[in-house]
Amino acid sequence: MREKFFFLLSGEYETIPPSELKSVLRLLDPNVRFHEACSSRIVIAETLELVAREAVRRTAYTKLCGRLAGRVETRSEAILDLIDGKVIERLIPLTTSTIAVRGRRIMSAAIDRLALERETGKRVLELRPSLKVDLENPDTTILFISSPMETVVGSLVESKPKHFFHDRLAGRRPFSLPSAMQPDLSRAMINLAGVRLGGLILDPFAGTGGIMIEGTLLGYRVYGIELKRWIAEGALRNLRHYAPGEESIIVGDARKPMFREKVFDAIVTDPPYGRSTTVPDESIIALLDKFLESCLSLLRNEGRIVMALPAEMGLEALINKHGLRLKESHIVRVHGSLVRRVVVLGR
Repeated sequence: MREKFFFLLSGEYETIPPSELKSVLRLLDPNVRFHEACSSRIVIAETLELVAREAVRRTAYTKLCGRLAGRVETRSEAILDLIDGKVIERLIPLTTSTIAVRGRRIMSAAIDRLALERETGKRVLELRPSLKVDLENPDTTILFISSPMETVVGSLVESKPKHFFHDRLAGRRPFSLPSAMQPDLSRAMINLAGVRLGGLILDPFAGTGGIMIEGTLLGYRVYGIELKRWIAEGALRNLRHYAPGEESIIVGDARKPMFREKVFDAIVTDPPYGRSTTVPDESIIALLDKFLESCLSLLRNEGRIVMALPAEMGLEALINKHGLRLKESHIVRVHGSLVRRVVVLGR
């Protein structure tokens, strides 16, 4: 049965989290419907519960999802007024014995979260006296998320485990380089490509294998090309550690790929600008020009290219030269003064 669900996004970046989530939801459910939300950190979608759960698991920047009971102005009175018998019947199955109430404030919403949790719990127990409170392991969690203008209320359906990427952080891998991309951004870039489940992805500048690892864990077949043998050998160590049996990395040159035409569903990559893998005597624009000239023929007609590039780099002339269109562009502040732009290109 289709229902409305709300999704809480990470506040780490502004535009990538909602785009990533919507890409995944469309992939899992082509009939998904999106509804406008007041906050940039909330996405509301009408879909199936199994799709909503899987979207939280697959995305990098979606923290949780809940079954939507209602949306009201961010005032304690309005939120409590929403909790009536019909809402309780919808959110709390008759088989439920224990509940908890949890709230979150985002974007500095002016509301007393703890007091509202207590009052909401009190209201629920008045309407369903047989229930007991269990803050550690409840059967059902009533959840409200308050932004400055609007609060969404519902029941928790799925949440991402804490420290989801901890063991795969670049510095914790068997092999790493200072410039290695972190797993959350790698996963988000793969999701932005919108590749069908089980599809084939190419990373022509594979580096330490971060994109390959996340793609493999998402169920894709991923091939990587790395110019320098010692880095490719390090990536192989990483792949054997996180994705044994899927070590499809090749020592080679992205400008001279060794695959047949129209075999890949997407190209997802982090080209070697300003790092130890930089191709000698090649500017990044010249490198990308040769890479696109060689690799575009490997991409299926509907396939996308997702790349991370220096934020200040101009791509318009290069995109036009190769008959591509800029579908999305996202600014990502990595640390300090290092700012990347993630672009999604298509024909």
